[in-house]
Amino acid sequence: MELPVDSWYDAIFLRHSHRQYSGEVPNDDVIERIEKVCNEFRPFPGARAVFVRNPGKDVFKGAVGEFFYKVKETPFYITFIGDLDASNVHAIMGYLGEGIILEATTLGLNTCWVGGFYRRESVMKQIDLEEREQVLGISPIGYSKDEKDRVGVSTKPYRRKSIDRMILSGDIDGQDWIRPAIEAARVAPSAANRQPWRFEIGENSITVSADSNRGGFRDSRRLDCGIAMLHLELGARSYGVRGDWEFLEHPGVASYRF
Repeated sequence: MELPVDSWYDAIFLRHSHRQYSGEVPNDDVIERIEKVCNEFRPFPGARAVFVRNPGKDVFKGAVGEFFYKVKETPFYITFIGDLDASNVHAIMGYLGEGIILEATTLGLNTCWVGGFYRRESVMKQIDLEEREQVLGISPIGYSKDEKDRVGVSTKPYRRKSIDRMILSGDIDGQDWIRPAIEAARVAPSAANRQPWRFEIGENSITVSADSNRGGFRDSRRLDCGIAMLHLELGARSYGVRGDWEFLEHPGVASYRF
């Protein structure tokens, strides 16, 4: 599946996490499009997504996010599944999952990355996993309970670190597309809004790495960086700069080589 660069790049700046849903069921055309992208968007081996036609009342069990909102009244949810034998599976999962979330955003749907606070045993009753596969995250999907918070309406600001704090080395203004690409990555969602990504700007590459492994959350930080990878690529490609990802060993995550 070719990246729909224009629509997904625009969706980056429309997407906000939502936990309270109206219960309204999307129409059949919207559901078919979400199922299609779940089935067809496989940019790297080792990760996939499954759309679950179930409201998830037995799935979402507790508070999500730093303000401790519970996920309520979502009509459906999406599971993000990784093969634990695949290299770089967490970064790959972040990249793939965020693509599906951006597609949902283009369709006017609200979402929220959830890495914990859900009942895995309930999810397992509703999907089939292959050997060595594991659910690495899920997202409710539907329409926000509050109409003024729906996609294209909400004007909530992003609370993010400054770009300068995210640049480890290199000239962010060396080419006119680099700063917008980094800005697109900067507004990516992350667990507890920790924003772990850092960037090294080279002559022909931008390297994404995680800031720290403290607290034993190395894998989830790499997933967060995978989300930022997709945002970065969409920002670059919106300026006509195409590249390829080269995955790295710890402590790096991946380099976008253009």
